[in-house]
Amino acid sequence: MKTKRYNILIVFYAILFNSCGTYMRSTTLDPITNYFPADRNETATVITNIPVNADTLKNLLVVSKEYFWLEMGKNMNFFKEVITLSELENQIIKNNLQDKVITISDKLGLKRAYEYYKPFVYLTFTNLERRDGFFAGIILYNPNKAEIIFKNEILINKNSNTWSDQSTLYPLFNSLLDYLREQK
Repeated sequence: MKTKRYNILIVFYAILFNSCGTYMRSTTLDPITNYFPADRNETATVITNIPVNADTLKNLLVVSKEYFWLEMGKNMNFFKEVITLSELENQIIKNNLQDKVITISDKLGLKRAYEYYKPFVYLTFTNLERRDGFFAGIILYNPNKAEIIFKNEILINKNSNTWSDQSTLYPLFNSLLDYLREQK
């Protein structure tokens, strides 16, 4: 009897965990669709979409966080180079630019890094709570002009299965891919 109950619990947990989706697991683009494998019914809302020169975008992407964001930036197959904010700081020190770029924790410091190190765009994640729900989003920032050039968001229902890579993060990245591919 205990073995039967144990087997039923194992099957239940296997179904439960396999149906929930992943969280913070980087993946590659689907070779057929050329997008990340998102839930079909989940799309991000674009808040800001400012056209820029594609060459400005393609040079270097700096991501605010570590592994997942770094890998997803690389897996978009758009940027020549993708580094983290801490790697940017290391490059500034390595190139003896610390007298010109004192900090990279504010807009002025990011602009100086853009000018003295090399042109880049900065990708960061945002989440917020409003009266109409919880939202997650991606912001692409141009340090040279001190402006957000792309911003999107997606509604998160914390009480259901909508906080996963497939239903939240991948749709956000797919929306960013659309923006990047539209730039000339």
